[in-house]
Amino acid sequence: MLEGEFTVWVGENKLVLSTGESFLIPIGTPHVVAALSDQPAHGLMIAAPSAFARLIVAVGTQNKNDALDMALFNRISAEIGDEILGPPGTLPSAATKTY
Repeated sequence: MLEGEFTVWVGENKLVLSTGESFLIPIGTPHVVAALSDQPAHGLMIAAPSAFARLIVAVGTQNKNDALDMALFNRISAEIGDEILGPPGTLPSAATKTY
């Protein structure tokens, strides 16, 4: 459930979700979710499997003026099996995967 407005990029698709709307992102689908407004936005995310909650608890509750601890972000992402396709904010269509 959303309060405010979120922009969601899923694969090649871009959606704008408003208060009360929801969207399912299939497992393994590259995606970015962003609240781009100057106004506060709140969203409820349900993830299954729930290991993503561990990442949010560790790095997603920082003061907005704090720098993101990318080493911690990358370490926990790898431990839970998430694959990072680019730096934070990279749109799925612009992501490049390196091996």
